[in-house]
Amino acid sequence: MESFIGRTLAGRYEVLELIGRGGTADTYRALDKTLEREVAIKVLIDRSDNVNQRFLREAQAMARLNHACIVQVFDVGQESGISYIVMELVRGKTLRDLEGGSISYRQALTYLIDILDALEYAHNDGIIHRDIKPSNIMTVEDGRHVKVMDFGLARRTSDMTQTTQTGQIVGTIGYLAPERFLSKPADVRSDLYSVGIVMYEIFTGTVPFRNDKDDLVATIFSHVHDAPTPPHEINRNIPEPLERVIMRAIDKDPGKRYQTARDFINDLQVLLSPTPAKKPQAERRAPTQTHPDLRQALDRALAPSRNRNDAFEAVLKGMLCTRRRQYDEAKEFFMSALHELAAADNRLEYAKTALKYGTMILQKASDGLREREELRDGVNKLNEALEVFRDYDLAEQMGETEYLINALERTAIGY
Repeated sequence: MESFIGRTLAGRYEVLELIGRGGTADTYRALDKTLEREVAIKVLIDRSDNVNQRFLREAQAMARLNHACIVQVFDVGQESGISYIVMELVRGKTLRDLEGGSISYRQALTYLIDILDALEYAHNDGIIHRDIKPSNIMTVEDGRHVKVMDFGLARRTSDMTQTTQTGQIVGTIGYLAPERFLSKPADVRSDLYSVGIVMYEIFTGTVPFRNDKDDLVATIFSHVHDAPTPPHEINRNIPEPLERVIMRAIDKDPGKRYQTARDFINDLQVLLSPTPAKKPQAERRAPTQTHPDLRQALDRALAPSRNRNDAFEAVLKGMLCTRRRQYDEAKEFFMSALHELAAADNRLEYAKTALKYGTMILQKASDGLREREELRDGVNKLNEALEVFRDYDLAEQMGETEYLINALERTAIGY
């Protein structure tokens, strides 16, 4: 893969190091030798016509926006057939990369307000982001605020469509509003829905619509047809006022969601208030009110989601290591996930993780790397999982678990 480290673009931007990699573009830290400041340079690696057009649209959209919570564009150019955007260098992490336990309830709500403030500014300028998700939200180095980045899918409201000319859905499936899958016009409320999904994930540790087998069709069907699990059923510490805000933001009917970013911000500010604030304007749903113990409740609400986030991240890493046949690392990640889920008393996710752990052990054994104690441990954890799946009447998972138990027991015979 081509690297630009050491090159100087446009005679002024000295490329220093790779700091981010995406499907269509890489991002580098660079030095603007003219102004003697560090910048970020996004270099297009996919040079197809439609990607080039999208890349240019991102530069045009971001260059129009001058807001403290939006990553600023300084320059755009081409050199030797290479397209690039020169942007503000933000030192920090994305919301996706934040470590569990590193964000408080006040930070969470402040971050959400920053995101919405940025979107309100963009919306008022006629620009819809269309791809709000944790990996497109960058925390600044001091951790107090965030900046919205990657307007690569942005469109002006006067030219809004939810698909490409070939009908391909654009955006990230887990965070897209239902109307985006139904060939209906998308508008500012589609962005606000995505913020609601991010909010749901922050406080529960998961997105409301996902499929354990990465079945995109099933996930899309769920977005359009399934009611989301109320957040307090995942994290019982979530107070009712917070849940009302989340559920309104992700209502399937755009008419029942927040109609503007400002409406959304107003209710989040109520949640931040230590005492009851001015009553929000009348809506179709009951207005959000502040409870005297809301701050303590929110702190309790975030704690289990941190465990859940850590666990899901460990599971994904364990699965990746399994595919690479890095079994020692995979075992370490799965053990960490099981520990976190047990601490959170999340029996169902514990059982699903035990199923993945057992699959890893069987694959390892099939590669000739059998360990007696590990086989026994796998069977024990799978037996625990089987009881949970029986309690939830999950026939498919029960069948998979029974198969794995039998396979591991046969593998252990004579060993």
